Amino acid sequence: MQGIGEFYGGILHPLVVPAHALALVMLGLLAGQRGMAAVRRTYLGFLPALLVGLALSGTRLGGSQEPLLLVASAVTGLLVVLQLRLPTALFPVAGAAVALLLALDSAPEGMALGPHAATLAGTALGAFACLLLVADLSERASKGWQRIALRVLGSWGAASATLVYALRWLTP
Repeated sequence: MQGIGEFYGGILHPLVVPAHALALVMLGLLAGQRGMAAVRRTYLGFLPALLVGLALSGTRLGGSQEPLLLVASAVTGLLVVLQLRLPTALFPVAGAAVALLLALDSAPEGMALGPHAATLAGTALGAFACLLLVADLSERASKGWQRIALRVLGSWGAASATLVYALRWLTP
């Protein structure tokens, strides 16, 4: 993003790329819906995978992970809607998968090492802050109507991810 600097551009990156924002919101809703134990376990998988993915983002492994992020968003959105009692061991895996895909898709191009590192540090902070905020708000939803609103958001996220995937990769 021009004019705001590499670090701040990195912070905003996960929020302005629709596939990234959708994946983070759906993961946060899923983890928060299950409670603090699931939220903590999600962070345990998310943070290391995010750092590893950002370190690998400039290599051949990096590149467009948008289709996989959209599939992950659709699946997590459906899990939010279904409110299944998933085992807590699944949450670090889900967090790691989303973080790795997001990080590999976040490589800035054509920058020197210093600005490149600043952008990646900002991306890590922005992605974690977004997940933290959504998971916390989702975990605090305790009233019946609030729980229903979470399920509605999950259905919208799953539908949005499916539609974007279909429009982008299934149409000629």
